[in-house]
Amino acid sequence: MLGVLGILVSLWSDILLPTLTAIQQDLHTSATSVQQTVSLFFVANAFMCLWHGVISDAYGRRRPLRFVLVVLLLSSLLCLKVTRIEELWVLRTAQGLAAGIGTILCRAIIRDMYSGADAQKMIARTSIVQCLGLTLVPMLGGWLTFVWGWRAVFAFLSVVAVLMLIVYSRLLPETLPPIRRQPLRVGTLWRAYRIVMGSAWFMRLTVAHVCNWIAMFLYVAAAPQYVVHLLGRPATEIYLVYVPMVLGLIAGLVCLPPLLQRWGTQRTVRLAYLGFLVVNILNVALALLVAPGLIHLVPLGGYAFMVALSLPLLIGHALQPFSENAGLAASCQMLLQYTGMALVAGVLAPLLWSSFWLMALGCAALTLASAALLLWQGQATRRANRLSVA
Repeated sequence: MLGVLGILVSLWSDILLPTLTAIQQDLHTSATSVQQTVSLFFVANAFMCLWHGVISDAYGRRRPLRFVLVVLLLSSLLCLKVTRIEELWVLRTAQGLAAGIGTILCRAIIRDMYSGADAQKMIARTSIVQCLGLTLVPMLGGWLTFVWGWRAVFAFLSVVAVLMLIVYSRLLPETLPPIRRQPLRVGTLWRAYRIVMGSAWFMRLTVAHVCNWIAMFLYVAAAPQYVVHLLGRPATEIYLVYVPMVLGLIAGLVCLPPLLQRWGTQRTVRLAYLGFLVVNILNVALALLVAPGLIHLVPLGGYAFMVALSLPLLIGHALQPFSENAGLAASCQMLLQYTGMALVAGVLAPLLWSSFWLMALGCAALTLASAALLLWQGQATRRANRLSVA
């Protein structure tokens, strides 16, 4: 149930990607204008990430979720009636403001109930469900659009919102008792955000994860253009981008527990970053030397595998110092992640989607930034350990 909660953002974002061309044609607008429905969603999502966690820390996990599901239901129904792209921008922004609570609550509930290695394992397990959503949701969106048109996607989302409202109202337990809740005070909130965002430990590990994630998301955001203009395939085959990614993510998450048991956290992270190096070299080589074809999708699966190995470890270690404010810290993580995704969807993807080479270069640059941050974190940790011993 937590895994499904974690795909709330994917349901209201990735499902729209296969519909962008149809929306462009139906509303008589440009590809860039339609792409902003994705970017605005993530901008709004990033902003509300500052609030979802603290609201759930103040009022519990169940009440905010019910409110958000009502917002998603009403906005999806209104999307059925839009006639201008500007109307869709407004409604997509409202959906972005609401949907981000899913991932935050998923992580916060895990932190309510687990700690340490158990929390990392639960993050990995819920991530498997989220990975399946990354493939199935866009494929579903493409199928609905092909059969009934793009508005059928929002009809489907309306039904999903009703079902989730019923199921979670009845079955999701409250994991944050009143005695552990944090009062919602602006001054206290500002100080808490400053503590979390001012933590070098938190920022280095979180931004390292974000760089890896948005390097992969670059191909998700550019998928319609990548499939049609670079691979020369029809728009209905957008799933070609998602399938290798999801297979890689699932394989990585399945392999993670035995790797942790055998090698421990540090060696597993090193393995992941060695894999990132190999995959990026392969991606650049294919972009430079090989003609357009499905072979260019192979590095996407390998990259996703390495993301899966590193994701639970980086996220879990970043949250470790903030067990009493897990919701707030998770909010800060998602703020950084969705801000990065918004920049990729609205700025970076349109700049790079014209060639395999530019896409590979962008992916490699983001991975390099992540590796640099992780090296910095390791150096800072070793320095702190030496000082504590002295």
